[in-house]
Amino acid sequence: MPRNTKQRREEIYQKILNENSVRIIDLAHQFQVSSETIRKDISILEQQQLISKKHGIAEINQDYNQLPLDIKIGENSQLKQNIAKKALDYIQDHSIVFLDPGSTTLALCKYLPLKKNLTIVTNSLAIAQMVSQTKHELLFLGGKLQKRGMSMIGVFALQTLEKIQIDTAFMGCDGFYQTGGPTTFSLEEVLIKQQVLTKSKQKILLCDSTKFSKQGTYTFARFSDYDVLITNPISNEQRKLCEGIKRIEIAK
Repeated sequence: MPRNTKQRREEIYQKILNENSVRIIDLAHQFQVSSETIRKDISILEQQQLISKKHGIAEINQDYNQLPLDIKIGENSQLKQNIAKKALDYIQDHSIVFLDPGSTTLALCKYLPLKKNLTIVTNSLAIAQMVSQTKHELLFLGGKLQKRGMSMIGVFALQTLEKIQIDTAFMGCDGFYQTGGPTTFSLEEVLIKQQVLTKSKQKILLCDSTKFSKQGTYTFARFSDYDVLITNPISNEQRKLCEGIKRIEIAK
């Protein structure tokens, strides 16, 4: 699939996600392509269970609208790389680090070889695969596989977490617009995230500025639960959305 087609489909999904529903004819005008092309784009997104289509309108899939990881990785990639580089400053050699499933934490894996003798704890299949190619020790949580996010969830993962003491946890979210804390679209991830927070000495939230205008279904923490937020340059209004967090680091 040509790169411009992939980008258009990602932008179409983002527009539908932000506005909840969009007329197909309006999408054709905005992206300056034929209605037939837009219908094909919509059909692909519908097959991925991201949206639904009816009566000439494309709507967000309300049953489950968590982005698959392979789509997330391509979004705002430079912002995520900058955040990942800044996050590396908070990793001490010889420490135990938890990496939450997500594209920004996955970007952080690229820089882990710069550190020495880490123990990486994760429930993300993608992160586990990357860490397995380094010299660091890997503790991979077992449990039930959540296929959309390719992460392990459930009782077995929680039981394993109970036995681990974490020095630093890096976590992502699906947004926090007017929610008072980070959110996720996945109810099954809530208990995992909350357990990680209770087991970690230092808790760091990683997110790019697009998350300031989005929100997931379930709030899993308050901002006061976190020691640091690492993000890209934000406005004073955006800073007010995450009041309570102890420190905000800007990655440039």
